[in-house]
Amino acid sequence: MPSRTQVDRAGAFLRDWWRTPVESEEEAKFDEDELGAAALILSEYRADFQNPLNKVTVGLRQFVERESSEVVVGQRLKRTPQILHKLSRFRSMRLTQMEDIAGCRAILPGGAREVAGVLKRIRRNWDVVSIDDYAKAPKSTGYRAIHVVVRRGDHPVEIQLRTPGQHDWAEAVERIAGETGYPLKDGEGPGELLTYLELVAWAISADERGEGPGPAFMEVLDRFKSRIEPLLRAR
Repeated sequence: MPSRTQVDRAGAFLRDWWRTPVESEEEAKFDEDELGAAALILSEYRADFQNPLNKVTVGLRQFVERESSEVVVGQRLKRTPQILHKLSRFRSMRLTQMEDIAGCRAILPGGAREVAGVLKRIRRNWDVVSIDDYAKAPKSTGYRAIHVVVRRGDHPVEIQLRTPGQHDWAEAVERIAGETGYPLKDGEGPGELLTYLELVAWAISADERGEGPGPAFMEVLDRFKSRIEPLLRAR
């Protein structure tokens, strides 16, 4: 395995290459041998997360089995383009600082109660690096979930705990982003579309808490929906 210094150097080189427009690559003069070597280092570094990810996923399934009547657990290694995109967005981030190269997710049909139960088991049994509670403090996009980073050996693995409503909303955003080409997860796109998605996220959260959003709110939501429909049809 390459050293952390080699990994970070490869990440910095690939970030510069990724950010360079195709028409400017010849002028930028990226060395092909160095580019190939950096890509190989990234590939090896990424692949080394697979075994820790498998172990965390197995453990997460066991925790979910104890808290929920249904086990919905999946895993993924972040794809190389996504890694380079994130490095490009966060220019000061080193590749070895990225904590979500390996990730697994549990969707808890019992809602917040089951999420809390699984989170308690994670904290009690694993080396927790950080917890981001986007259910209590949503992202500006409206995204809600709980993200937990645990350490397995020398590797960070991110765990996402979602309610069904939170998962459905996130999947819808992914789908709309794919259809429109807007990077909605990054909070970029037409203002009315971003506002509509944020309002939908709030309505789903209120519904899952048993606090229906109410007719006045739904009227506002419907108005925003009518405004963005032409935009979605045009793409």
